[in-house]
This record gives sequence, C-alpha cells and structure tokens, in this order.
Amino acid sequence: MHRRLNYPWLAGWLALFFILPLTAATQDLLQQGQQQLDAGELEQAELTFKEAVAQNPESALGYTRLGGVQLLRQNHRAGIESFQRAIALDPNNADAFVGMALAYLHMGRYGLARASLQEAQRIAPDKREEIEKVLAWIDQRSPVSSH
Repeated sequence: MHRRLNYPWLAGWLALFFILPLTAATQDLLQQGQQQLDAGELEQAELTFKEAVAQNPESALGYTRLGGVQLLRQNHRAGIESFQRAIALDPNNADAFVGMALAYLHMGRYGLARASLQEAQRIAPDKREEIEKVLAWIDQRSPVSSH
C-alpha cells in the first residue's frame, strides 16, 4: 500500500526558490528591453524581449512587448504571431489585441483589424473613444459590404 505524502508547504517553498528568481530575471530583461526601446535601439530591444520570452515562455507581457517592437520594425507577421501568443497566455490582454489590430492595418487586412479592435474594446471599455476613432478610419477605407 502506498501512502500519499502531503507537504503543502513544500510547494510554496519550491515556488519561492525556483519561480521567483526566474520572474525577477524576466522582469529585469523586460525593463532592459523597454529602456532600449525608449532609446530607439529597436534591434537590441527585440533581441532582449526574445531572450525574456525564451527564459519565461509564460510571459504574456513579454510577448506583448516583443510584438510591439516587431511592429515598430515593420515585421508585421512576426508581430501578429507574438501578439497571438500573448493572447493565448492572457485572453484579456487588450494591449495585445490593439497591437495585433495595428499590424493587420499595416497589412491591409481591415476585417481582422476591426475584429481585434472590437475585442480590445470589449476587454477595456475605457479605451472605447480611441478605438472608435480607429474603427471609423477603417470604415472609411475598407470596402463596404452589399449584404
């Protein structure tokens, strides 16, 4: 007969010992990448954000920032992939939906941009006014359906 050992304190200790250092290191990389981005060092910022998500693949913020710098570097497809990974990790990440919408806009994919913005608006109603302006812009440029 096997006895199940129950040590709930052990899980907490292991989390403190192993997870927090990873999180702190990831936070340092995210901060470093943001500083590089603020300084206009886009290529270096992208490499730093890639390192952050390699170190912590569960970081929705890391993927959101990576997508943002990829968008700034006009690598729209990679940006969309990064935003999609961020959303998979955090479905309520309005910033990732907005970033993805901007990438779709640059690619002329107005329907997908509109859907992404509508989802961002649902998640973050406080951004409604800004999102409505972009949706109006899309409506002026996208073909009107005859249905």
